[in-house]
Amino acid sequence: MMRTLLAISLIWLVMACAHKDAGKGFNKLSGRKTAVDMEKALPDDERSYFDSTFYVGYVDYFPETREFYTSLFYKEGHEYPDEDLLESKLDSVIIVDDDWGRERLPIEEARKILVLDGLDSLSIYNRRHELICTASLTRVEYLWNGLESYFIAVFESDTTDFEQTEELYGISASHKSFTTASFAEKEINDVGLNEFLIKKLKITRSVAWDMRHYRINPPGTIYSVISAYSMTSNEAYSYLTSMENNEVSILNEEVDNYHFLNILPVPVRINEKPLLLISAGYPSSDVIWDYLAEYDGTRYEMVDYSRVHLKNIAQP
Repeated sequence: MMRTLLAISLIWLVMACAHKDAGKGFNKLSGRKTAVDMEKALPDDERSYFDSTFYVGYVDYFPETREFYTSLFYKEGHEYPDEDLLESKLDSVIIVDDDWGRERLPIEEARKILVLDGLDSLSIYNRRHELICTASLTRVEYLWNGLESYFIAVFESDTTDFEQTEELYGISASHKSFTTASFAEKEINDVGLNEFLIKKLKITRSVAWDMRHYRINPPGTIYSVISAYSMTSNEAYSYLTSMENNEVSILNEEVDNYHFLNILPVPVRINEKPLLLISAGYPSSDVIWDYLAEYDGTRYEMVDYSRVHLKNIAQP
């Protein structure tokens, strides 16, 4: 029904970490250090630079109540076991169906454990970066569907007629300087480009490669997701690349690990490259998760809590 509900996981715990553990479930799987860990190593007078309320994340839609929603993260020091505590605070039912339901969590209880910064209102955009609406936070809910469960922020729409047919994302509406006017992104199909990248990257032809390409203007760069998996050898390869003036750069590389499945470039630039909403998953598995990533000058790394540090954002 909704994009998030379609991301079915056979391994509930992994999916719970991906949604709830402030994005650290991804780092646990990949073995990478989080920005929160790096912040702890800083002197006290430098930690304020990590404060940010600029939220960027995927958004979904409830047609039943004409409301938008996005998943929430636990605050540092809290993880998914706190779900039992918050469940005990639920005070009313929004909707209960045969195999899924929505229940209300009082805002004052949510603020104690969940990250709500930057979510007072969201500007919601479609894949073409067209503004759908501005939506105000109306409540926090517990969403469950029998396979997974997590807490969400629910937003009251200022539009009365909407049908979700593509991916949506939201950005904190309080940041008035944000604009999509000079940004365009489109997925393209180009068999010739597939062949060009295979030769340029000197990757093996012994496996079938799945590729998706996205042209970004300005500056006219093509981002590509390139993945392959061999069931006979159990080898897995996945690359995130960029191409400009026929020069190809590898932005991320994963070998015998997860695959990059899809990206949604966002018109917010850090280190001269756009933020990316990335969908990833393990080959031959139903384990799928999403995360926000920023370019650190070398590669794209996950952004903790899907909040961007304002001091790093390039001005439009």
